[in-house]
Amino acid sequence: MKIPYRWVGELVELDLSAAQAADRLINAGVEVASVTPLAPDFRGVVAGEIEAIERELGESRGHRLLLCRVSTGRDRYSVVCGAPNTKVGARAPFAPPGAVLPGERKIAAAKIHGVESQGMLCSERELGLGEEHEAGLLLLDDGVRPGADLIATLGLDDHLLEVEITPNRPDCLSVLGIARELAALTGARLRPPPVTLRESAEAARGLTRVQIEAPDLCHRFTVRAISAVTVGPSPAWLRMRLRAVGLRPISNVVDATNYVLWELGQPLHAYDAETVTDGTFVVRRARVGERFTTLDGQERTLDESMLLIADPKRAIGLAGVMGGANTEVTDRTTRILLESAWFDPASIRRTSRALSLRTAAAYRFERGADIEGLATASARAAALIAELAGGAIARGIVDAYPRRRKPSRVRLRMSRVKRVLGVAPPRAQVVRILSGLGLPVKAHGADLEVTVPSFRRDIAMEDDLVEEIIRVWGYDRLPSTLPGGAIALVTHPASLRQNQTVRRALVGAGLAEVVTHSFSDPARAALFRRPNDAAPVELLNPLATDASWLRVHPLEGVLGAIATNVRRQQPDVRVFEICKTYARLGTAAETGNANVSEPASTPRRPPSVQGGLTVPAPTNQGGLTVPATTEPRWVTIALTGTRGEPGWDAGGAQADVYDAKGLAEHLLEALGLRASTRDAGALTGFEPDCHGTLVGDGGAILGEFGEVASTIRESMGISAPVFAAVVSLDTASASAPPLRYQALPRFPAVERDLAFVVGSEQTLTAAQIEAALRQEAGPLLRQLVLFDVFRFPDGRSSLAWRLLFQAEDRTLTDDEVNAIQDRLVQKVTGTFHITLRSV
Repeated sequence: MKIPYRWVGELVELDLSAAQAADRLINAGVEVASVTPLAPDFRGVVAGEIEAIERELGESRGHRLLLCRVSTGRDRYSVVCGAPNTKVGARAPFAPPGAVLPGERKIAAAKIHGVESQGMLCSERELGLGEEHEAGLLLLDDGVRPGADLIATLGLDDHLLEVEITPNRPDCLSVLGIARELAALTGARLRPPPVTLRESAEAARGLTRVQIEAPDLCHRFTVRAISAVTVGPSPAWLRMRLRAVGLRPISNVVDATNYVLWELGQPLHAYDAETVTDGTFVVRRARVGERFTTLDGQERTLDESMLLIADPKRAIGLAGVMGGANTEVTDRTTRILLESAWFDPASIRRTSRALSLRTAAAYRFERGADIEGLATASARAAALIAELAGGAIARGIVDAYPRRRKPSRVRLRMSRVKRVLGVAPPRAQVVRILSGLGLPVKAHGADLEVTVPSFRRDIAMEDDLVEEIIRVWGYDRLPSTLPGGAIALVTHPASLRQNQTVRRALVGAGLAEVVTHSFSDPARAALFRRPNDAAPVELLNPLATDASWLRVHPLEGVLGAIATNVRRQQPDVRVFEICKTYARLGTAAETGNANVSEPASTPRRPPSVQGGLTVPAPTNQGGLTVPATTEPRWVTIALTGTRGEPGWDAGGAQADVYDAKGLAEHLLEALGLRASTRDAGALTGFEPDCHGTLVGDGGAILGEFGEVASTIRESMGISAPVFAAVVSLDTASASAPPLRYQALPRFPAVERDLAFVVGSEQTLTAAQIEAALRQEAGPLLRQLVLFDVFRFPDGRSSLAWRLLFQAEDRTLTDDEVNAIQDRLVQKVTGTFHITLRSV
């Protein structure tokens, strides 16, 4: 909303510049977006008086040219003018030679029709003040002194405050509201605009009537009657002020209502009394499909949620939004009916948005108008119309006010002010602040009682008053205190930290994470189940029959993701998932149907332990015994297709079971665990001859890996082999050693390679040999890697390990390492009856 600062200064005496006033408002919570000069782009233009019309020079472009003698008080000029409103005694803007008009247009003497014209009499458009040109010169008031600077005369030496008002402060949507704020902030005296009505003997009640048929949407409706008005252009000062705030001048009557709208914040509307049937206003809801033509000439279709102002025959106004074209004030209007009302904000907002009709009136009504101040605004507008357009104001006002507003009072405790703010101004200061904001205050013992005026709809409780006090007193007065108490560091749950470690490790290894539904298809889940497995968890209200169980096997989700990708011609897939499986306690034979609960009288069983995991006992909820379930956490890895991204250097090698095993070991290493491999495993879903188990140092089973059983992948539509690994996060969490940090080695390491030949008839694994090497090598062995496997034609195998030795306190000598190496060779060859391969 644009507010001319000089206009504010007419209502409150301020010793502040516009920028300083803006700072005060901003600090008090009233946002001022910008402060810009209002002065137009012309210089040297003054007020001139036409003293005489010396002669007529002919016509030019349909206009009669006159040679005028123009006075600026001290000097006189001969000026040629073709404006239709040129007359002796008129006072208008005059640009003498040397003046500059908008666009850097310099004025100089020029010959017109053979006569020298010494300057130029100007219209609004020539001064850049508006688009009006055909009506002629911009006429100034008769009291303007010839030679006076035009910018000062029209009040254009001003600054414009661009104020952005929050929806809870409709009281600031006016010049008076901003002036009230500044009066409270500075202690200056507020001077509301004076209202002096000179009423005629004729009573308004005999000229107009009001019927409110929708009292829930219109709480108050007033009408004043004004007769014998002369509709015409507004004086220059009024037109300039309206243009400054972004409004288009129309006529003296309409301009007066718009002026009061901006000054007091109350929308008003003037009707041509001759067009209102019987002078009667009916405030009602629109009928379904009713059509109405607004002032902008658009016909609009209404519905029954919209509020109309009508007469006994037809609609004449869209309440709170825009008047009707059928009652518009025109040049022929002589009698005025002036409306000032209060409409329900929600109703106006709905109507304005539904019709895409945004007006200054709707903007204020939808935020809440002042129901008590609308009569004052009506009187102010009536007095201004009588001043500008003449006429007689009928005595009194027709005021339909079915449910009068009850005054609201809020009790304010000084102790509450201190408690909320941490500091409180003196009681006398509080009274001055509230009174300056227009909030009447009375003493109520040790406390204060504040009467909330109708224009402050945002004040409803004690803390609202505390906010008013501090924003006027100054937020900078609040004491700065450091927060007290202990500050606890935010820590993530152990399971979340573990999941983050898993993601970093596997995404870094080139896998993509998938998140699948926790539901399971009973027909497909049967392929993973064995007769003695725990009973599944069935859903009472499943979304579909193929999603009626909770997941029973950790591989279900990733295999479904691979099947989806393969069906869409994506044969190379490397994915992982962090998931849970669900099962009842005991076997299916023990638990029976998962939907059947135990009787309420069944005693609760103590917690049981399965596989090292403590499982809670059944619980009783709402009279039904809910069987306890297990929810182990897993990481599942699945691979199919090529080992890496296709490329000229990749070779197109296919993924195999060792890729799945390696990724599982990589994951366990990230979790701080080291695993050894054993044949076979406990989980179903793998091919029996391609299935292994990963065991921790303490003997706990950390995971399993292998090739997915062909029956399972074929049932899911996967034709290519799939290799998978499953790691138990619960077991890994319980087995993970505490995190230890080790300094970087200061001394060099020594590498040695050992290769052993295993006979073709021996059933010996590399893991057994590796375990013996670790046990015998002692603390100096830092790393052990199987780097080569070679098979001889006769069936024998050569397994080669690279050993890394390093000490923390010294550089190892060859003799020390040789001694360890000899001991290792003797241990392995003697234990497993294999030979050291000659290098």
